[in-house]
Amino acid sequence: MALPPPERAGTQIAMLRSVGYAAFGRHERDLDVLDVIFDSLVDAPGNDACRQLRFAGHGISLDVDVQGRTELTIELRVTPAGPVQVESRGADGPGETRLVSFLLHWPNSTQRPVRTAWIML
Repeated sequence: MALPPPERAGTQIAMLRSVGYAAFGRHERDLDVLDVIFDSLVDAPGNDACRQLRFAGHGISLDVDVQGRTELTIELRVTPAGPVQVESRGADGPGETRLVSFLLHWPNSTQRPVRTAWIML
């Protein structure tokens, strides 16, 4: 199967992202979305012991370290630091595939809640 030229692939990705944001926005309008800006599987392959992800946007970043294959250990770091509540939402897929998104909200704060883009772990 031939890959599309980079310009066409970029256009397709932008279109899919806008469709995803539109669908997401219909369900949770009071949330902002953090985009994946780093995924070690893509951006720094070779470290099979720990997958590292960074989500960012709206003045917030979330670093996620994932270890393990069947039993996952997940470590989260939120910047800026402070009291935050984190929920994970997702579903197990076929085999060992897990689709997940993290919801962050700050109790007693004016900070809008944020959700990470959905990602396969």
